[in-house]
Amino acid sequence: MKAMVLEQFQTPLTWQDVPEPDVGPRDVLIRVVANGLCATDLKITDGLVPTVPLPHIPGHEAAGEVVAVGAAVPGLQPGDHVTVYPTEGCGFCDHCRLGVENYCATAPRTGFELNGGFSQYMRVAGRNAVKVAPELPWAEAAIIPDAIASVYHALTQRARVQAGETVVIVGVGGLGIHAMQLARLRGARVIAADVMPDKLQGAAQFGPDAIVNSREEDLPRRVKELTGGQGADVVVEGVGSGAVAAVLPDSIGCLKLGGRLVVLGYNYGVPLAVDTADLIYGQWSILGSRASTLQDVVEVARLVEQGRLKPVVSEQFPLEQVEQALARLRESPPLGRIVLTS
Repeated sequence: MKAMVLEQFQTPLTWQDVPEPDVGPRDVLIRVVANGLCATDLKITDGLVPTVPLPHIPGHEAAGEVVAVGAAVPGLQPGDHVTVYPTEGCGFCDHCRLGVENYCATAPRTGFELNGGFSQYMRVAGRNAVKVAPELPWAEAAIIPDAIASVYHALTQRARVQAGETVVIVGVGGLGIHAMQLARLRGARVIAADVMPDKLQGAAQFGPDAIVNSREEDLPRRVKELTGGQGADVVVEGVGSGAVAAVLPDSIGCLKLGGRLVVLGYNYGVPLAVDTADLIYGQWSILGSRASTLQDVVEVARLVEQGRLKPVVSEQFPLEQVEQALARLRESPPLGRIVLTS
């Protein structure tokens, strides 16, 4: 089979012949049709993620058609459409037993420690192949486990957003545009903030209660004005990469007494600075949130199938043009996700 292979960090991926993966009794083999791209793919190709081996096939947001099913895998058959939950939990640690596989310390992930979806075929643990409706577009199915389920986990399990609360979304890119929708589904009042007018214009179609261009306005001051001087119950930071250090002070500044900050974006070596007196007197909660659980992915897939949640795909590139797609992502992260298709 063919795959896009990363032979060395900070070098282009190459389209080459690779062995078809072995499929065990608890695995399925899928024909990969679509892969979402996120900023973590840039970190992987740049060599910043220390657990990624070489040579490596990236791709942790994949969807495809089942072509072979292991003898010990129930509920799936050839022809099924699936999206792939990337974390293969050990199944034995306290976290796995509690259903939070994303906390498992030894879990390999497809596209990270395991070969991923930038290939014609992909081995997937049977329990990680989440069936989706055949009418769901492949590109939308691919981004469910990361771009959407990650913010679903952040809002429902970490921040525990409640109806009637005010949620500020800082950055309406691939994560933020879905966080907006999910916060509204939770019954929250949503304030969308970004520095790019085109992103804010695109975000408007999803009905935020207010939009703030934080390059032109002081974001904490504007949030206080919009909330009667109180501030936000929850702030979701969804920018990450090189911009995360710049947005975190304003994100903290938006919080009300007892507010919660959820940090989704990240970059290695970027500290979070907060005045300890402000933290204590403000009684804030600062929450990191990474990835999602398998159950999160199942629940998000059902919301998408019911039309209550819309996966946002900005552009599509053929898989062989992954370098152009990565360059586009590096240059200007879009509203929604860039998706590679086979």
